[in-house]
Order: sequence, then C-alpha cells, then structure tokens
Amino acid sequence: MISYEKSLQLIKQAVADFQLSSEVCAVEDLSGRVLARTIVSAANLPGFDNSAMDGFAMKANAGSGQICLPVMGNIGAGDVSHLKVGEGAVQIMTGAPVPADCETVIPVENVQIQAGSDGLPAHITLQGPVVADQNIRRAGQDVCKGDAVFAAGQFIGAEHIMMLAALGILQADVLAKPKISLISTGAELVDDASVSLQPGQIRNSNQPYLAAALQNWPVQSTQIKGHPDDRDGFLRLLERALDDGAQLVISTGAVSMGDRDFVPDALRAIGADIIFHKCKIRPGKPVLFAVLPGGGLFFGLPGNPVSAAVGFDFFVKPALRQILAQAEPAREMARLVSDFTKRAGFCLFAKAVISTKDNQNHIEVLKGQQSFRIAPLLQANCWAELPEDKAVLRAGDLVRFHRFYGGVL
Repeated sequence: MISYEKSLQLIKQAVADFQLSSEVCAVEDLSGRVLARTIVSAANLPGFDNSAMDGFAMKANAGSGQICLPVMGNIGAGDVSHLKVGEGAVQIMTGAPVPADCETVIPVENVQIQAGSDGLPAHITLQGPVVADQNIRRAGQDVCKGDAVFAAGQFIGAEHIMMLAALGILQADVLAKPKISLISTGAELVDDASVSLQPGQIRNSNQPYLAAALQNWPVQSTQIKGHPDDRDGFLRLLERALDDGAQLVISTGAVSMGDRDFVPDALRAIGADIIFHKCKIRPGKPVLFAVLPGGGLFFGLPGNPVSAAVGFDFFVKPALRQILAQAEPAREMARLVSDFTKRAGFCLFAKAVISTKDNQNHIEVLKGQQSFRIAPLLQANCWAELPEDKAVLRAGDLVRFHRFYGGVL
C-alpha cells in the first residue's frame, strides 16, 4: 500500500505518455475548450486611434486662460473622416476615429458650445491648458499585432471569446475531448428511479455523480449500461467501452478484497499494467490505477459513494488536469476549529466547511465521515486533508484543504 503522494507521482509518470490529438474549433464553439496552440494576434486592438467619450478633438495647448476654437465638423462612430482640424476642433463621438492632427479629446461637458444657424456647434470655449493624450484609445493599446494573446493550454471562457471575437479570430486549434467511459459494477444496482427496489437492491448513484462531475470539463463521457457482478461480465463492458474509443475508463466497485471484487483479476487477465492498488487514504483505500494494453488509463474507484467522490477528486482530476495541460489549484491552508482524532497511517479526506474570519481561513470537520453517508457531503464546501502521520489534531493546527469547485477544472 502506497502513500497518496506516491500515488500522484505514479499517475503523473503514466499520464506523461498519454497524448491528445488536436482539432479545429469555430470561435462560437470554443467556450469550455483548451487551446492546443498559442494564438498570436494578427492585428492591433484597438485597430485605430479612437475617442473614449463624446466631446471635441483638438491639438494640445499649453496656454492658460480661455480658449475659443472653431468647430470644423462632426465625426461619428463608424465614420471615415479625412478632416484637417488644424487650430480648430472637431466634434467627436465615442468610438469614432480621431483625426491624425488631433492630440486630445475634451469631454463635451467641459466646453461651452456656440451653435451656428444650422443648430450645430460652430465654436467652443474652454479653459486651458489643454493636455495631450487625454481620452484617446490608442491603436494597439490593448493588444499589439504580433502579441501572443493566449498560450497553449488556456481554458477558454466567455472573456476569452470576447477577445478572440474582437480580434476577428474565426477558429482555433483545441485539444480533442478525451473520451471517458463510466462503468458501475454490482448486480444490486438499479438505474431506473421509477422501479421499486427489491430486498438487497440500491440505487445507482455513482455513475450519475461521475457523469455530472465531468459535465463542465472538456471531455466526452459515456455511461456504459449494465452492472456486472463477475469478471467476464466486467470484461464485456470494458471491451465495449474500448471499442467505442474510450481513452479513460472509470469504474466503481469490485476493487476491494471480497469474493466479488474481480476488477484487479480482470485487468491482469487482459494484460493491463496495474500501477497501484490500494493507497493510504480514507475513504477510498482500495483505489486502483492501471494502464490498459492499448495505452488507455483505468481508474478503479471503490463503490461507496463518498469513496467514489474522493477517488474522482484526488486521483482522476489530477490526471485530467495533466492531460488537458491545466495547473493544479493553489495550495490552501486553514486552522482547525476543533480537535479531531483519526487513525494514524492514513491520509483522511474529510468532509468539512471552510470559512474566513479576520483574513484567516478556519475549517470545521463535519460529523458523519463514513463513506456511505452522502448527506454530510451536501453540507460541506471542501475536503480537509488530514495528514497520514497524525492521529490527533488540535484546534488551531494548520491543515490543507481543497475547495469544492463543482465541474470547474
């Protein structure tokens, strides 16, 4: 049985050989995808000098006192103007191109306007000095042509779409979505919520949980139907998943030491390389990780629901982040609110609540840590990672915690 730290090292080594292909994706479909290549801007943003507000464009003037200028015309957003302003001024709207011989824009509320017979501004009066480079958005001030806008590995959200659309980028190369198959073992499982349970039967909660947990990741997941209770039945489902192109398989149940815990033997039978089986953690000690003969990755998670959740968060997620070129979340620490006793020799991932007071994180380990209990998981907003080498932790001790991020990477 290995430590959690060692298990992560072994997963990292195995995942290093896992390669995703890339594909071209239209910008309107990019949200939630991961860039395969760096995007370099082919244009300046803004593309031209333009006004940041409604006002009057003019040259700078170092003189103090009252300044009176003739208004040479009007430029609106979208206009193409070749006005020569000279020593005058031009009325300008927000977003309109600033004439080449203008050096600044004065807000409309800072000038007095004298209208002509046509009702349009003919002259303006303002108080000097007029400082250069006010209220002008310069070409390339946001992004310069040739800038690397987003690096490979960037997870694309709405704000990234805004930038790509502003730059006129129609498509980008993204990592292909890894294909993941989900298998639940155990003849006692029932999928159909409308069916009344018979004695000894339970609802299948792990497969829907894993499918939901993967929903906002850039992956393609499939729930394989059927709940095998022996080696041959399991191998048939595994073969079906691989025939469907699965690159990762996540199964729940049948990884412990009972007579019907057939997953390890089934994997050996097909020549899979079991990287580790059992880890010094709770819940989820029987967790298994293997590399399948074709190079796919296999995660065997225990069947108790909280054990499956821990297995997903602390084994599957790190592998997916590495595959998808994503960084691990920042390390966070908090002080325990109360004393807590656990078994030494195991790292405990405990359901907990994190709060902040006086700029310091405080963490409360909840009651109901048994791996079959889902209700306390609903009260929690994080996992407390309680170290392997300690049996007694005191109030005020610093411990690491992991926030619940839902489907977010």
